[in-house]
Amino acid sequence: MTGERPEGDSADERRRHARDELRRGGVVWLAYATAVRHLIRLAVPAAAVFLPIGLLAASALVLLADGSAAVVNGDFELIGTPDTSLLAWSAAVLVVLGAGQAVALPATVMLATGRLVGKDVSASDAMRAAARRWPAMALLVLVGVLAFTAALVAGLGILMWTGAQVTAYAVMTVLALSAMPCLLAVAPMVLEGRSARGSLARAYRLTAGASWATTLTLAFGVVLLPALAAQAVNWAVSGLPIVPAVAGSVLALVTVPFQAAVIARLFLHRLDIKGTITEFKEVVDGLPASTPRPVRRVPVLAALLLPGLLYGGAVLINPLGWLEVSETAVTENWSRESDSEVSEEDGRPKPQLHASDLQALHAGQGGRMVMLLDDSAEAKLLTCMDSSCTQTRFTWAEPVGVVGGYTAASARLADGRLVVSTWTQEGADEDGLILDYDKWRARLGLLICDATACVPAPGGKTITEVTSSTQDRAVALAARPGGGLLVAQLHQLPLSESDIAEEGLSITTCDDPACTHPRTKQIAKLPVHRYRDNDRGLIAGVGPDDRPVVLRFDRETGSVFVISCDDPACARARTGQPVQDSTDYSDGQAGAAMLVRANGRPLIAYRDVTDGAIKLLDCHTRECSKAGTITLSEPGHNTAPATVLSRDGRALVAYQDLDRKRVVIAACTGTHCTRTPITTIRRRGSDGLAMALNGQGRPMIAWMDVGGWHDWDLVVTTPLNLP
Repeated sequence: MTGERPEGDSADERRRHARDELRRGGVVWLAYATAVRHLIRLAVPAAAVFLPIGLLAASALVLLADGSAAVVNGDFELIGTPDTSLLAWSAAVLVVLGAGQAVALPATVMLATGRLVGKDVSASDAMRAAARRWPAMALLVLVGVLAFTAALVAGLGILMWTGAQVTAYAVMTVLALSAMPCLLAVAPMVLEGRSARGSLARAYRLTAGASWATTLTLAFGVVLLPALAAQAVNWAVSGLPIVPAVAGSVLALVTVPFQAAVIARLFLHRLDIKGTITEFKEVVDGLPASTPRPVRRVPVLAALLLPGLLYGGAVLINPLGWLEVSETAVTENWSRESDSEVSEEDGRPKPQLHASDLQALHAGQGGRMVMLLDDSAEAKLLTCMDSSCTQTRFTWAEPVGVVGGYTAASARLADGRLVVSTWTQEGADEDGLILDYDKWRARLGLLICDATACVPAPGGKTITEVTSSTQDRAVALAARPGGGLLVAQLHQLPLSESDIAEEGLSITTCDDPACTHPRTKQIAKLPVHRYRDNDRGLIAGVGPDDRPVVLRFDRETGSVFVISCDDPACARARTGQPVQDSTDYSDGQAGAAMLVRANGRPLIAYRDVTDGAIKLLDCHTRECSKAGTITLSEPGHNTAPATVLSRDGRALVAYQDLDRKRVVIAACTGTHCTRTPITTIRRRGSDGLAMALNGQGRPMIAWMDVGGWHDWDLVVTTPLNLP
């Protein structure tokens, strides 16, 4: 029924013609056809109700979001877990939207009914009629919410008690379908003026005799098909900036006419079958007698597009100066299963990436960012071939057969190449199994890597030889100002006569990155705990005056030692301990990062094992025996930090705030620091995080977001306008 009135027809003839039309089956498709033909007129109540609500809610959100808002990949996003004010705002918006729906839906049902019976009803009259019935409609909404909640609780209860998924979903589905007539009750409430109780009774009486047909019609026409349409639109525009939000706002407004048309046609269809001619006549005659104004298509279309246009303008222009972020889940489409495919380059299977592999991030040659990945097998290189890291190259860094258990270290040279440590071995077979422990040897050497591959350092010499597989070694590398290299090593020392457990710290200075003439010297002895895991970390640095600075931290006790040299050859070394051992229980997640400033004094970011807070040590001496401490984060579950020095001289410290599910960058000038959340942790996060400045001088952060064994991603996040 199109709603057109044949000339000369009486009111009775029009009603008879409408009844004949409404007896036809295929309620959903006929109702949708009506909604399409009269979409502009039927969309007026939803636009009039929801646009003001949306604009007010968005304005309040801008004020409440403040520093937690960002534009991520061209779309507005709230960073991390919302605080109390945002949760309260969200709840208030949901309540107001529900109240608005209690006016918009019945008003649109009345308009759709008028279209179906050939009687014009103005949008203003329909909205006034719906507003008068608002208390009954609000009660009807409450009953519907309680009914569907009861269905959900019943299904979940069965699932929790019995674990029978099929039974639980079956019960949930049956109860939800049984509650579907609550949707049909909207029509008798607004068209016949019934109470909420009377409307429900009327709806269930009309569905009698065709209960499953009517409930399925409501389920598909009002709930499932609109939801599927929304999913299809989201899928079609996923990955595009701005478009998903624009499409979503338009879809939210035009969905109401389709839902209302289904409710109106199904009510009239069942009324014609189950009711009387008098009842049908009363419904038609009860519609407001009005002469609707011609619908102005342009203003209505503009109103439908207004939220999307405002959103797009706000995102593109960014008048409020929101943080803009580029983010890529590098491994989103990567397989987590073992791959036996053979690489064309060296005959080995292609490398696999694991959730614990991330070690370092560097700005490589040509502005391409390069990650060093290593855990228990040979080290690997992952190179970002573009600025957003959507295209990558993943290849082996170390050759086959290197010693397992020694994590590779790396340093960036002035020309963008990388130096990577590697341990070769003798006395083992091709699978790494030691054949003769007396003849087994492991030798520390170097690899020189560009953005695509690594080769043994030409002319390089063995830096260290280990003769026992039980000897623990930690290695760190740093580039020297003149083009040379510094290699720092921690190694176990025999138990002394005084029964003090110690480990030795030695440095190897090289005049070239291949280390053709290594000079090794032990510069310090540091205490260790023999009966703890002693999972130590080592960081090497060199000041502008070529004087080495080495940081050693213990992930279990949280202690931090700094060893500095008085000259490039380290004729004399000084040791400071700015962070003492903690006797409290530790989760083994302590970590530290260091950079050496132009004055030669280090700046150290670390995770305090006593409370989990990220802190910054502003060292007043080279060995950091005196330092100021700045707390950068709240206590709690934070991951080990990474730090770089920005081009404007600020110290940037990045870490994962697991309690608030966000990645944060703290920018410090002297003792003044500002924290900026830059992205949301969507799973549980992980201890893997590395940071470096890209070719544009922006901090790029690579981090692991781990939810489970096969549920993780390597993510690259770059703030584009960090304050």
